[in-house]
Amino acid sequence: MNERNFISLWIQTLNAESIKSFPGDFAIESECKIYTLPGKGFLIGKEFFGEMELIDAEGSEVLRADSYEKAKFIIYANRNKPDVVSILLNHSAIKQMDSKYELYLDSITKRIDQDYRKSFLGSKNFTKIINQIFNHLNLIRLK
Repeated sequence: MNERNFISLWIQTLNAESIKSFPGDFAIESECKIYTLPGKGFLIGKEFFGEMELIDAEGSEVLRADSYEKAKFIIYANRNKPDVVSILLNHSAIKQMDSKYELYLDSITKRIDQDYRKSFLGSKNFTKIINQIFNHLNLIRLK
């Protein structure tokens, strides 16, 4: 098996497992506020007067979040580019949901890493491989 086949196999495997949805599969009971999203991908931009900018691919501001954790929440929730997302009002609940989702993504990474090490002894392309798999599945893992 070559790396291209390895990537395809893992994409098929993860799709067959039905990748968990954020925030739905990680929900915590808490009050929410509905935000309208642009229906396209975006990234965390710069901090601006204590708020985090969320920008599109062209660098235009889409919206602002009052914390880095809320910005991550919005990015994670935007995986399938919904029109609206319910964002928790409780900051500690946001952090908890972000952490649960990140642990889930880390568990996927660990499984792929274990298989990669078995399949490609001594190869050092794992970061490139995991990035390709995550990009194809539109998964983002923020620090």
